[in-house]
Amino acid sequence: MSTPEILNDDHCFCCGVKNDRGLKLIFDTTENDTAVTNLSVPEYFTGWANLTHGGLISMLLDETMAQACMAKDLKGVTAELTVRFIKPLPVGTEITVTGTIEELKKRIARTTGVIKDSEGTVYAEGRAKFIRTA
Repeated sequence: MSTPEILNDDHCFCCGVKNDRGLKLIFDTTENDTAVTNLSVPEYFTGWANLTHGGLISMLLDETMAQACMAKDLKGVTAELTVRFIKPLPVGTEITVTGTIEELKKRIARTTGVIKDSEGTVYAEGRAKFIRTA
C-alpha cells in the first residue's frame, strides 16, 4: 500500500481555518527552528474536574512541534510522540506552547516542545520524531 499524499485542506483541528469546531491556532515561527502559539484552554477540554485533558495537551505539543517542521517546508507525519506531564493544567489557563527542531537529518526531524503559563510554570514537555514524506 502506498503512502497517501500529505495535503493541507485547512480542516486541521488545531490550525485549520475551515474547521468550525477547531481551535484555529495561529503559529509564529522564528529563525531558530521554533514555532509558538498561545491560547486559553477552553473549559470543554476538561478531563478531571477543572483540569485539561491529557489528550489535548499531547495534541498541542504534537501540532506545535509539527508547525516548527512545516516552517522549514518539511512535509511529513509524526512517527513517535512522548509526553511528560509535569503539573496538572487547569482549564482556562493562558498558555504558550513552543516546539523546536533539535536535529534534522535526511528524512527525520527530532523535536522538543513545552507548555507553560505566563509565569513560566511548565505543565508538560514533549519529544517527537517526524518522518519526511516528500
